[in-house]
Amino acid sequence: MKRLISLTFLLAVAPASALDVLPYDAQSFSRAQNEGRLTAVQFHSGWCPVCVMQERGVRALNGERAFDKLVVFQADYFKEEGLRKHLGVSSFSTLVIFRGHQERARTTGDFRPEQLRPLFARAL
Repeated sequence: MKRLISLTFLLAVAPASALDVLPYDAQSFSRAQNEGRLTAVQFHSGWCPVCVMQERGVRALNGERAFDKLVVFQADYFKEEGLRKHLGVSSFSTLVIFRGHQERARTTGDFRPEQLRPLFARAL
């Protein structure tokens, strides 16, 4: 149990060294933005097939050097209503991409790596 807690703490505070897809957490998202990191929020629901394919498309970019510092925060579409309203998101499978605090790109429904790659590249 102690080892699991230590590993969980390490994952929570260690900087990402490869593309990460993490559950949305306001504090972690804010910290990443304040560091000027390339971040994205994916509005997701487990029963939404496009959301699941979009997550796979994002994960397929893992290993591409250009995106090794990208952190994608996966926000539950229903639970993160305040964030959804703040960002003006009205649909599942919406991906909002930031460089620091500045929104650089947005898409809804795109899920193929070849669709997502140029969106993330625009934010670099």
